[in-house]
Amino acid sequence: MNPREVFPEVATWDINKLICALNAARKRLDNKREISEIYESYLCGILVGYSPKDIGQRLNLQGDGKAIRTAFSTEINPYVREILDYPDDLEGNMNWQRACVLLEKAGYKNHFSPPDSSVIKVKLDTDNPTMTDLEKIIAKIREMTQDKSIKIQDIRKGCIELVLSGSPEGLKRLASLIESGELSEIAGVKIISVESGLEASQVVRLSNWWDNLVESGWSALEQLLSPQQLQLETIRSDELKKGKLIDRTMVEDGFAVILTLKQKPLAEDSVDITLRVYPAVEQMYLPVGLKMRMFARDEEGNEVIIDKQASSSDEWIQLDFTGEPGEEFGVEIAKGDISVIENFVI
Repeated sequence: MNPREVFPEVATWDINKLICALNAARKRLDNKREISEIYESYLCGILVGYSPKDIGQRLNLQGDGKAIRTAFSTEINPYVREILDYPDDLEGNMNWQRACVLLEKAGYKNHFSPPDSSVIKVKLDTDNPTMTDLEKIIAKIREMTQDKSIKIQDIRKGCIELVLSGSPEGLKRLASLIESGELSEIAGVKIISVESGLEASQVVRLSNWWDNLVESGWSALEQLLSPQQLQLETIRSDELKKGKLIDRTMVEDGFAVILTLKQKPLAEDSVDITLRVYPAVEQMYLPVGLKMRMFARDEEGNEVIIDKQASSSDEWIQLDFTGEPGEEFGVEIAKGDISVIENFVI
């Protein structure tokens, strides 16, 4: 059982670097052998937001997760403390949410970079791809281009247009393979056309919403959410809310989600932003592992990222932050290799 296949979401972490550091700490402190595959599975599950009970269910293990919690405390926790050099902060029972934040700050997570113009659009002769189909397609594209950074950034209706992001070199190779006829199908699906040199995603200008100038695709919440979901959304006169159906992008047997954004002006030229992701009305829970990530730049130009990941019983996930008029930020909704990016200006 490959832990990284059981928990594919762990691809956002530099798991090789983390395992090497933990193994070195185990040998240095207690002369223990390298972490076993089952313990690596536990670690991967924790890093992507699963509880011990959920990890056990994902691994088809019996019990309520107690054995997994015990394994954490004896086989993983002491060595996480060691590589973080935070013995006081992490004494006693490990708060794994805190530990994951510290591991990310210590450089064990692969940070997402905001998108640029290095995207390409490939139109395929299929109208109903499953998650498995899309995984096969992106795997074949990466193999043909020898570029593992390429991923699906958006899926558009029609014959299915995949908007792919990646390195300029990898995307140029892909376009060349398609245009020459060397690559005429991907994983059994015929390629209709390719379009390169696309611009980055449309920027949504939030200040225009107050003048009732709303970008295509964004609607009132009443048009998107179920009555039960609307009960979770309070409407106030000093706030403005809109939503967008992210159609077919979190494809998992036809799964779709809804992104909502609330903006509330504050004093001193600042704006409170609340982002939520709901399942589409025909679903009760979000798919496990679905992630929402906000990225921006601070005044010094440093990358700022906050994210939230859905667990097995989440009906919605939420991010909150405060920005200033004119400030740019982006939101990525992702599951595995499939993601959608929305860019905003406050």
